[in-house]
Amino acid sequence: MALFKSSRSLALAVGLGGMVALSGCAGGYGATERTASGVGQTATVREGIVISSEAVTIRPDRNYLGAATGAVLGGIAGSNVGGGDDERAAGAVAGAVLGGVLGNEVSKGVNTRQGIAYIIDFGNGKIQEIVQGADVVIAPGTPVYVSFGTDRVRVWPKTQGYPQSY
Repeated sequence: MALFKSSRSLALAVGLGGMVALSGCAGGYGATERTASGVGQTATVREGIVISSEAVTIRPDRNYLGAATGAVLGGIAGSNVGGGDDERAAGAVAGAVLGGVLGNEVSKGVNTRQGIAYIIDFGNGKIQEIVQGADVVIAPGTPVYVSFGTDRVRVWPKTQGYPQSY
C-alpha cells in the first residue's frame, strides 16, 4: 500500500517539510547580526571591560513552528495508513502526536548554537553578564563596547571598531 493515497497529500507533505527545513535557518545570535525590528532604531552604547568569558550552548526555548509542522506532517502520513475510517483517524492522531514531538526536537537541534557568556564591568559599580553568539570572540581584560539596542544586546572589542559582516 502506498504511504500517500493522493498526490495532493504528497504535495502538502513536501511543502510542509520545506517549511520545517526553512524554520531551522536561524541566525547565530551574534554581534554581527540584526533583526528587522532593530533597523533604523537607536541603541545606547556603553564602554566596559570583559572580566571573564565562558563558552555556552544557546538552545531555543520553544519552537511552535517545528512542532506544528511536524504534527501536520505526521497527521497526514498517519491518516493515509489503514483501510477503514476508524483506522485512518487513529493513524492521523498518532501521527500528529509523534510528528509534533519529532518536529519540535528536530527544530531545537537545528537551532542550537554555540555562544559565549561575557561578564562585563562597566566601571560604575555595575557588572553584567551578556550572552551572544560566538562570531566575535573577546578575551578577558579586553575593553569593549556594549550596544543596548531594541532587538538585542551586542558586545564587541573597542580596538576593532564596530563589527563588519560581509
